[in-house]
Amino acid sequence: MARPFGPEALFNQAGFGIVSQESLKNQRIADDLCARRKPNEAVPYIMKAMQDENNVDIFVTATFLEPTYKESIECLDEGKRRASAILRRKYGPKALADDGPLIDKFSWNLDTRPYMRIMQAYVRMHVEYKKYAAAVDTIIEIFRLNRNDPLGQSTWLGSLLCFTARYADALYFAQVFMDVGAGRMHLDDLPPGGGTKFLPPRRDLYTAEEQRKLKNYEATILYTAALASFKLWGDGEEARMYLRLAAGANPKVLVKLLGRIRKPEHLTQGPRGINGPESAHDYLWLSQDLWMEDDVWSWISENLDAKKSVLMECGSEACNKEESTPAQFHRCSGCRQISYCSRECQKLDWRRHKPDCTHVQAVKAVGRAVAAGKPVPADVDMPIFTGDFSTAGVYMQEVPKTTKKANKKKKKKKKGKKEAGDGGDDGPIGEAGEDEAGKGSGEEEVRA
Repeated sequence: MARPFGPEALFNQAGFGIVSQESLKNQRIADDLCARRKPNEAVPYIMKAMQDENNVDIFVTATFLEPTYKESIECLDEGKRRASAILRRKYGPKALADDGPLIDKFSWNLDTRPYMRIMQAYVRMHVEYKKYAAAVDTIIEIFRLNRNDPLGQSTWLGSLLCFTARYADALYFAQVFMDVGAGRMHLDDLPPGGGTKFLPPRRDLYTAEEQRKLKNYEATILYTAALASFKLWGDGEEARMYLRLAAGANPKVLVKLLGRIRKPEHLTQGPRGINGPESAHDYLWLSQDLWMEDDVWSWISENLDAKKSVLMECGSEACNKEESTPAQFHRCSGCRQISYCSRECQKLDWRRHKPDCTHVQAVKAVGRAVAAGKPVPADVDMPIFTGDFSTAGVYMQEVPKTTKKANKKKKKKKKGKKEAGDGGDDGPIGEAGEDEAGKGSGEEEVRA
């Protein structure tokens, strides 16, 4: 959640509430310059912001500008030193100990957020430089601090364990979280460490009712279970069940794997919903190499049930064609949620599809604005609120909209250019299997 629209901003707690306004001002300028691809211009403001010993978040910004892995980690080490000292001053020397006052409270306590943003940046740096074992150790430490996974690291840990050939640990971890989705356990009942105190994985199948509950569960965890199960025991009933569930939850991942679509070069920068195209994109950025190993790819390509589940039908109501191979049809480049066998079918269907297409794009535009901490487009005809949870309670805030004057200026600037989703009478159509998440390096974003 962008801090301009959260309780950290409301209660002036960006940086524990003790960072000087001058330092925060320099940090905002630096962040803005980095987002605009002007890192060299950002450096002087970063150095000024660092002069305040209480500013921790500036080290997250700075680490992505460091030229080497060693320098990136040293930068984060300084940020972690500052954050730890601040927490210990306020909560005592055992603040981060197993029996300390902050354990399992990192979802709610605003004071802990800068520290956790540093921890998440460590993970990102380790992964960028393929230091997978170090990334695993960092995520395990994050789960020690809070078993309920406030940073969403459960979507990465399984793949990273597989990269280090810890397939049994990856499957056990996935099973712990799948048990939550299947109704065998409540999230509040996760064991200490949130499944990172590894035990031998089970060899059993979920019941039909449990599989129904897992139908829309977090697909990255289901894909982890499928991959790890296959690596441990081969093409068994368990691996096939997990793959079938994963393909049903987010078929976009399997479509791109079977279509041998090029691995994404960067993470997406915008917001993502559960099992959406952005989530598929980011999962493949992290994990695609695991699935391209010869034995794994042969297994999924020969699994007829999984393969059949991702074949698309033409989106035109007047057509009943189905793909013969994954990623064969062209996806609408506006909403990216419907595919067509030909431009002719897309053109015939545009009048029917246009309202849905433009609505999806409007929702995405709102999400991008909120994630960037910016006002939402003025032509959105409904109020938009953000929500966050903290020790101060549930905080809701209405997100402001751009002024009509600014909106007109923006539209005038784009006049004469075909905007995404504006297909005239024909509608937009993309390439077969094209990148669904759009462009962007994601190097300036660390989700917190």
